[in-house]
Amino acid sequence: MKDEDTMSYALELGVQYLGFIIDYPKSPRSLTIDEFCKKSEWLRKNNKGNYKVVAVSVDMDIANMERIIKEGAANVVQLHGSEDLNLSRRLKGRIETWKAVTRPDKLSSEEYRTLAASADKVLLDSGNAAEKASGTSGAFDCYQLYAEMRKEGIPVILSGGIDVGNVQSYISAYQPEIIDVSRGIETSPGIKSRQKMKEFMETLNRIQEEYATINR
Repeated sequence: MKDEDTMSYALELGVQYLGFIIDYPKSPRSLTIDEFCKKSEWLRKNNKGNYKVVAVSVDMDIANMERIIKEGAANVVQLHGSEDLNLSRRLKGRIETWKAVTRPDKLSSEEYRTLAASADKVLLDSGNAAEKASGTSGAFDCYQLYAEMRKEGIPVILSGGIDVGNVQSYISAYQPEIIDVSRGIETSPGIKSRQKMKEFMETLNRIQEEYATINR
């Protein structure tokens, strides 16, 4: 998210998490720390509802991380770089912490469990941090590991190349806890499409209603 109108519209549609890429100039979506803190303050003053603000960082300077936490600008910190697991362990007790794993197909199950224990949730993604931040990462391709972690009850977020055309297949196969979408609702990197956002949320709502009907 980069502009107030898009933020408000996302909340009108029922989005539960608003993500912001912070302090990562390589990304066309990136905001400076000052910009992010101002937008977060604007959100708190102008929008009510049950939503969380996610600060997406890529090897962020620790002083900037401390500022985000101290000012209460985010509800969640998503670590999307090469951060040491000790950092996510330290943050975990202070703010909800998500650790992103790029190319999770390279991890063993045991390595994944160690990583999962260091954070509140783990985000499985394709591509590397730069690709993710710039919106050029490909589709999620680690289904086996994802399914294994979900069976064990480990909180997992699914990300990478998700759009209105494939989201139902992901949900049908794996019932993900959270879906992270960015490029799939954009007209260009950083520019969100209201139409695509609306279609995406309508699809999610329809799928949710279908599951509710099946489980009655």
